[in-house]
Amino acid sequence: MLAQALPLRGCAPLGAARSAGVAARSRPLRVLAQAAPERPSGGGSRLRILAQAAPERPAGGGARMPPGGASSFETPVSPSYGSAQPAAPVAPASTGGNVVVQVTSPPTSVSINGEVAVNGVLTPSQIYEKAANAGAYKTQLPWWKIVLLGAVAGCYVGLGGALLLTVGPNCTGIAAQNPGLAKYITGAIGFPFAMLQILVCGSELFTGNTALCFAAVLEGKTKIGAMLKNWVCAYAGNFLGCALMVALFANTGLLPQLTRGAEALALYKTAAPFKETFLKAICANWFVCLAVWQALGANSMGGKFVACLGPVSAFVCIGLEHCIANLFFVPLGIVCGASVTLEKFFFSNIIPVTLGNIVAGTICMATVYSLLYGALGRKITGEPKTA
Repeated sequence: MLAQALPLRGCAPLGAARSAGVAARSRPLRVLAQAAPERPSGGGSRLRILAQAAPERPAGGGARMPPGGASSFETPVSPSYGSAQPAAPVAPASTGGNVVVQVTSPPTSVSINGEVAVNGVLTPSQIYEKAANAGAYKTQLPWWKIVLLGAVAGCYVGLGGALLLTVGPNCTGIAAQNPGLAKYITGAIGFPFAMLQILVCGSELFTGNTALCFAAVLEGKTKIGAMLKNWVCAYAGNFLGCALMVALFANTGLLPQLTRGAEALALYKTAAPFKETFLKAICANWFVCLAVWQALGANSMGGKFVACLGPVSAFVCIGLEHCIANLFFVPLGIVCGASVTLEKFFFSNIIPVTLGNIVAGTICMATVYSLLYGALGRKITGEPKTA
């Protein structure tokens, strides 16, 4: 499309300048052209052309136009909503003072081949590869660092657990009118924040590592011995961190606001039979590992929080079993006065919950995704590993 500029306001025509005795030398013009966005509903768009005299040259030439002397005008342009056409040759500018400007529409079609990450989220195969690499890294850490990072994770669990006990169980009015909403409030406020801190700030959570480290083993990135070292050290660190938080909150004077929820959870978690507790533990860590998986696929803080919020609030709201969370809730409930012994806690809860959490991480997550995107699947199909 071509638009021809009219004589600029405030500038004498070239012929008049010659008649006034000015040297017959063309003054350079700076021309800027910008088209308004095309409107899908149709109608002509407007092309704005700004013409301004170029600055004075040291050797002479045309005078500089005053700052306010730039003139503009608008010329209707008919938009084209079809495919972009090849650019036509630019016509040479006339020496009679007219300026010719050509505007070419950009290409409107893009061709994409293969699997593409959308909106900053990795594809499932990329998430699995990232999970296996993360597991391999975790297994190579020295034991003392895994224990320390595990203790940090246990502290985060205690902090989130204290928030959970402060809010959800004390919403008695909501619980009486809408028990489902009260359960969701309990799940959504507290533990999702703890999970976000664990994943973003850096720490070692045993339950998430059951999936990450086992994925690294399945992909040949680490050995079983290194995986077991990580699990044992992370579990020990998680226990230390939770025990520290129980001791801290027992001496803060805040037990009255924690007692209602802590006592109820301690009794609930030690009352179920072994089989039920074991199956609830599988479902719980399935949710937790999904949160870890989704957070690996997100590249922003907001994306990681959303990745944690859904699965973590779900497992708490439903009433499932997470061994590291129980290391904080049940001992705190005992401190608050729940009639539960440590022996009952260990045999009725910790053992079945730990076993169920391991099944979820290794089978439901790592093994399934290795079949879909990793080494186990390639062994079945005979496909070579792609770069």
